[in-house]
Parts: sequence; structure tokens; C-alpha cells
Amino acid sequence: MKLYLLYLSVLFTFLSCSEKKVETAFLDRKVPVSKKIAWALKDENNAILELPEESIAFLKEFYGKRKHKSLWTDKKNFTKTGANLYKILQEPLALGIPDQRVKLSKKKSTHLVIKEIQITHSLATLSQDLKYGILDSTRQKLKPFSYPKSSNFKEKASFKSNTQEGLAKEIIGWGPRDTVYQKLAVALFDYAWKKDLGRDKNLKVPLFKKDSVQSLNLAKKSLQLKGYLTEKQTDSTSFDNSLRQFQLDNGLKDDAVIGQTTVDALNETLTEKCRRAAIALERLRWRSPESKRYIEVNIPEYTLRFFADDTLKSVNRLIVGKFDTQTPEFEAQLRTIITYPYWSVPFSITSKEILPDAKRNPNYFARNHMKIYKNGEEIDPLSVNWDGIRKNTFPYKVIQQPGSHNSLGIIKFDFNNKYGVYFHDTPQKSLFNTVVRSYSHGCMRCEKPIDLAKLILTKDENKTIPDSLDSILSRKSHHPIQLRKRIPIYVVYRSVVSGPGNKLIFMRDIYRRDEKLAKVMFA
Repeated sequence: MKLYLLYLSVLFTFLSCSEKKVETAFLDRKVPVSKKIAWALKDENNAILELPEESIAFLKEFYGKRKHKSLWTDKKNFTKTGANLYKILQEPLALGIPDQRVKLSKKKSTHLVIKEIQITHSLATLSQDLKYGILDSTRQKLKPFSYPKSSNFKEKASFKSNTQEGLAKEIIGWGPRDTVYQKLAVALFDYAWKKDLGRDKNLKVPLFKKDSVQSLNLAKKSLQLKGYLTEKQTDSTSFDNSLRQFQLDNGLKDDAVIGQTTVDALNETLTEKCRRAAIALERLRWRSPESKRYIEVNIPEYTLRFFADDTLKSVNRLIVGKFDTQTPEFEAQLRTIITYPYWSVPFSITSKEILPDAKRNPNYFARNHMKIYKNGEEIDPLSVNWDGIRKNTFPYKVIQQPGSHNSLGIIKFDFNNKYGVYFHDTPQKSLFNTVVRSYSHGCMRCEKPIDLAKLILTKDENKTIPDSLDSILSRKSHHPIQLRKRIPIYVVYRSVVSGPGNKLIFMRDIYRRDEKLAKVMFA
């Protein structure tokens, strides 16, 4: 027993010594702030900074070059710039960055000198995160912190403004310089900075058809918390108008009906909306530098945009893949525009969709202007025992002939990619009038493909000028038109974009891809 007590005594003494805190009395002495900073950056004092070990080398070099002179504090207080930076860094989501990427002590007792160093560390890592992104190449985890060259950071840390909005916009400027990123980042800051992001987290609006009274009451509350309705606006007209505007801002049909998609949007908290905007910014940090002429497809927005000479030239509504046959994200180069294309039907469609129709009626192929081939030879569909063919062993290649009946319409934009998808015309024009437009097998159907083709050919300075395209189309013949210069294509997935007046526009996360990334970024 005595030996056991002795063991406990020694163990207690050892643990007490190992957990002994660094004495911080030096920081309260009446010495210059520069000496306090130099003292805090000594190796034996690392624990009081509450920062990753790898950051100390950067901080030592940076402060050493300025003789440990403070940036954000004086003897007793923050400077105006320092105070506003400290407030901004306490809400990193407004900058599109998760909380865990900013290392600021939440203890009230933290000494001002420690906060000075923590601000510098946070800004330094933020400058890298905003420029290069925070997720690694696998998109499965956060990158380790990285640090800029101290000489480069010195220039960044020389802020021209000392107001919160001015400082935030300078920090936002550290990210990609393209207009799309900058507009979205400013819109997110404006959206997040003016709202109490936690105030609507416990609100759950039910479906109107399940509980009409509760649904109306909580929908009103949600609209109030999200800034669409004031407490004084109690009449039904104001409610309907605010709900319609909310629906428009969330990519929904503006019918003032509290259906499932509207309930989902109302129940998405302000924090969750800001996180989706932050994910959109992260996606923009990954993309390749754009040329002066390119095409961008944003899947959740159901939109194609053509840029030439750094200017938006054309916008087209799109139909994209269903949830089960999703349109992929990729980069490619447009090289050919094809009039009256053939459609080589993929095996996934022939085996799952066409085969059941053929079993019911072998005339299906003739009625849909399709021919079938085996080993390169055409086969008569009426000679085939369709009942004897199983779904996974469909042995034929199906080709739909050119014409207005063709599923690709009368024009196709062709580009190599491993997914075998492209964008094209469609006979089903009525689908473009719907709000949710995810109906395809993965390809992208374009609303005004002929107008887009003419514009591309004009900018391409192609011998096939727009009038010639009309002539080719009038002949109703299959005709590939090679572009003189290939056009980069970016098929992206951003469920939040910026609208007029720095407004955030939210679309449905139709494939739940943001939901997956959020679990990594905001774990």
C-alpha cells in the first residue's frame, strides 16, 4: 500500500510539472511592446500563443524583420485597424473561410500581445487560403496551414483602410482576381456581416398541407429572420410578395406555395446558406485560369454562358442530368459544331429504356428513326427475338438518324471528354419553361443552340459565317464544322452565385455535392 501511495505521489508530481503553464507575468511589465512580442515568440513560450508549431518560424522571421514592432496594438489597446481586424477574424465565414482556419483565442483573459500575434498568424494563413483554397486535391480533408513569404505578407498587411467593410474588401482582394469570384465574395460578406447567423437555427417550418396554421406562422418567422419581412408587415399581400421574392432568390418557382422545396429553403439556416456560398468560393479557387474566350456551364443554375474578349456575350438556359444520371464537372475544349447530328445511343439507355419498348413493339425503331447494328452490319429489328434478350446483354448498337425528331435536335457542340457528354439542341423545348431542369441522361440541352453557334462562329472568324450556317441548316444535312480555334469549356457546380446589387442567389444543391463538401470543410 505504501509503495502504491508513493507511486501516486511521484505520478502526481510528474503530471503537475508536465502541465505547468508558462508564466506570463513578463507581459504585464512596463517594457516596450516590441520586447513583449520578442519574449512571446521565444521557443519556451510557444504554449501561450495557442498556435501550430510550424507557424512560429514564420512569425519569428516576420516580426524579426520589423524589430518586433507591433502592427495592430499599442501599449494598452488595439489600434482602430487592429480592433476592426479582430472583429472580422471572429466571423471568418463572412470571408468564405471555416472557423477552424482562424486561430484566435476565445479567452477574455488573453493578453493583448498574444492577440496581436494571433491576428498576424490568422491573416498570414488567410492570405494563402483565399488564394489557393483550403481543401487538398482529394477534396477529402483540409490542407495544413501554409505561410507566405514574409516580404509578400508585409505588403498585404499594409492596409489602406481601417473600417470593417474597407478592411474586409482588401482581404477579399487576396483571393482570385477574376470578377466572378470577387463579386461573390463581396456579396457573401455583405450578406453575412449584417445578419445574426445563429438566430434561425432552431426554426422548422412544416409543410402547409400537414399543418397550415403552424406552417404560415413559422414561414413568416423564417422570412423575418432572413430579412424578407418585417414584424409590422402582417397582411397576407406582404407575406405573399416576400415569399415570392424569397423563392426567386432560392431558385424556386415564385408561386407563394409552401411546398416541399420551399420548406427546405426556409429551413436552411443563414449559417448553412453562408457555408454553401463559402463552398462556391472554394470551387472558384480550384479552377484553371480562364482565357479571353470560353464557355462556362453552371449545373445547379441550369445556365450556359459564353464569354469573348473578357465580356459576357451569350446566356442560355440548360437542361442537365437527373440525380441518377448526373452531369459531371470537367474541363474540355470545343472543337466542332455539327448540324443534323446522328445520335449513337449509349448502352445504358439502350439496355434499360429502349429494350423494354422493343419487346412491346419492334416497330419502335422505325417509328423513332433508329437503326440497329451488330459488328458494323445493319440488322432488321423485326428479325430479332427481343424477348430472348436480357437487359445486361443487349448486343446491338443503336443509331438515331438526323432530323428534327433526333434527341440531339439539329445541332450539337462536340468536345472530347471521358464522360461522353456534350451540349446540344432538343425537340422538347417546353422543358425550358420549368424552374427545375434536371431531366437528361447527363448531357446538356441548350435553349438557343443556333444563336450560340452563330455567335461562336463569328468570334472564331470561321469561313462558315452565320449566313452559311443558315444555308447548311436549310439543306438538313449532317455537316461537321471545325473551329479554327478551340474554345475552353468549364462545366462547374456552384449552387450560390451573385446577382444584381451584390445579392446572393441560392440554387438547390440538386446533386448534394455541396452537402458532401460541407462535411469536410465545416466538420
